[in-house]
Amino acid sequence: MKIFGAYRGDASSYYRITAPFSVLRYRTKHEFVVSRLSMEAVMDCDVLWLQQHASATAEVVARDFKAAGGRIIYDVDDWLFDIPPSWPCYDDYYRRGTGIPTERLLFHERLLNLADVVTTTTDYLAGKLRERLGPGKRVIVLPNCILQGDWDTVIPASHGLDGPVLGWFGTENHWDDWAEIVDVVDNALETVGGYLALIGAPELVTMFSDRLAERTMVHPLVPWNRFDEARRLIAAFDVGLAWCSDRFEVNRCRSPLKAIQYGAAGVPVVASDTVYGDMFESTSLSPSRSHIRNHGMIAQGTETLRIALTEALAYARPAAQMMALEWRQEVWHSHSYESQATQWLDVCLEVVDGPAGD
Repeated sequence: MKIFGAYRGDASSYYRITAPFSVLRYRTKHEFVVSRLSMEAVMDCDVLWLQQHASATAEVVARDFKAAGGRIIYDVDDWLFDIPPSWPCYDDYYRRGTGIPTERLLFHERLLNLADVVTTTTDYLAGKLRERLGPGKRVIVLPNCILQGDWDTVIPASHGLDGPVLGWFGTENHWDDWAEIVDVVDNALETVGGYLALIGAPELVTMFSDRLAERTMVHPLVPWNRFDEARRLIAAFDVGLAWCSDRFEVNRCRSPLKAIQYGAAGVPVVASDTVYGDMFESTSLSPSRSHIRNHGMIAQGTETLRIALTEALAYARPAAQMMALEWRQEVWHSHSYESQATQWLDVCLEVVDGPAGD
């Protein structure tokens, strides 16, 4: 069996195709190929795996490939039917000021319907997709993981500051999330004499108070082919923040990848209950404080977030660091492609052996 994974040059196609294929290429008898999409490249393949491609070219190639007897897997890691206007990519999928879908969103939906199998990152997003596509469409959850080889030799950068560093990395897609928590972060850092490190979205500083801005270090968005730079900076955080506001349906569809990346870096995690709560299940370590979970600290609201940040950065730093070490081992064991990539092979075998989709 020969499987072709279509690469788009971004983080999503790396995590959803390139990374698992890199493991399977050396562990199975099957041929896993990753390259840019073209009809010539996929002609001799059995399976075409697309990652949220949404273009006329992708649809033409997919239809011709399927007509020739090939099977198609379409991977989705965002709920594109409910993007907030604050996201920079909103204009890719909707005509601003009208709410009318663009051709790109229409191509996305047609490819979803064309696929023999749809894969996605979380149970919540899978439920949304099944509701949209109907009961006849097979939707399979393949949780996001990290490639252990990307993180096991990371040498942390040093900051040499006189207080603990709360770190966050991401894009301006999290503007609304930060608007919800910026005052809480400011208060917690003032309490412990800490600093904030932002990677990827320096524009966020424009909403900060002068006090917080003065204690914030920024690093611009790193191109994906240089993400090793970001890994060194992430590993230098004293505490990593992962927050998704529950105000938006699209946020509930996100995967907990950020917490997994913090774990791979050996960084203690403070996260929102939205997206991350199920990953860090309740523990009996401190039953009187529900925001403490195994391997991480979960906040169910902004007041709990303030307490969790303060404790992780100051009062409970040794405990937070111990949780981080335990979480890192759990990431290697249960959330790395080295241990989980066979799930991708199982989907390929299922789509080849089962009946073709409509």
